[in-house]
Amino acid sequence: MNGRLFATILGVTFAGAFASAQRPAPDAIATPDGDITISPIAHGSVYIAHGQNVILIDPARFGPGLPPPPPPSPELIAQLKKMPPKAPDGEPSPETTVSALPVTPEQMARFKGLKEPTLILVTDIHDDHLDPRVIAALKGASTRLIVPPAATSRLLGVQGAEAMSNGETRRVGGTTVEAVPMYNPRPDAKLGLVFHPKGRGNGYVLTVGGKRIYVAGDTGCTAEMQILKSIDVAFLPMNLPSRMSPSEAAGCAKALRPKIVYPYHYFESDPKVFEGALQGTGIEVRLRDWYLGKAGKK
Repeated sequence: MNGRLFATILGVTFAGAFASAQRPAPDAIATPDGDITISPIAHGSVYIAHGQNVILIDPARFGPGLPPPPPPSPELIAQLKKMPPKAPDGEPSPETTVSALPVTPEQMARFKGLKEPTLILVTDIHDDHLDPRVIAALKGASTRLIVPPAATSRLLGVQGAEAMSNGETRRVGGTTVEAVPMYNPRPDAKLGLVFHPKGRGNGYVLTVGGKRIYVAGDTGCTAEMQILKSIDVAFLPMNLPSRMSPSEAAGCAKALRPKIVYPYHYFESDPKVFEGALQGTGIEVRLRDWYLGKAGKK
């Protein structure tokens, strides 16, 4: 989601509501060393566990289809009015975004019962991907935190983050992490904006339990995505204008050829169009309700 259009504490609330105490039932991917557990959490947040490896991608409270933030207090409004509205990169200053609000217990209900992560991965700098307050609440003493370099200045005091750029590979416990480009290949036809510039965010290919799992993040159908090899499971976003349409995502899936694909991050898009376009390809499409019936087309 583009930062110039994204909600700030002073400005806009999100549409929709969300039953935050719930999340879709977990799935299993069989491996010789036991099942990989995959839990869709909401929107772009994903939980992947295998043995001692527990991975959280983009744990966040706010975003399209999720609960709106509470209204700021008069004291907070007065404080924020004294602050610059934009950071040097043109995005809202981290202190003025909704992810700067304190965490409340009900906002953490979707993460209840999950194991403490050994690894947290962040794909991009926007609030529906980067939520420093949630990261601080979920991060244990031994949790590794990997973020794109552009996110390191937006962590609101969270310590121990490791910057990882496109093309880098890192070993974290029993998981191999590859950072791959995540961007929009061309400007939006109507608005003329490139919502996600190349090099700012990361998609990730994770090798865990002998399976290669690709979490695309907020991206269009990039050339780099289409040539990834031996992907067992892929998470592909869809939602114009800043990601792919369902038909574009299906075309990218045909090039990528994962064994299993999850459409996610699909607020106001119809994942069944994506599913229909992949019929007969041999790719298993797993439709899960990332918005619990509260948002998105069904």
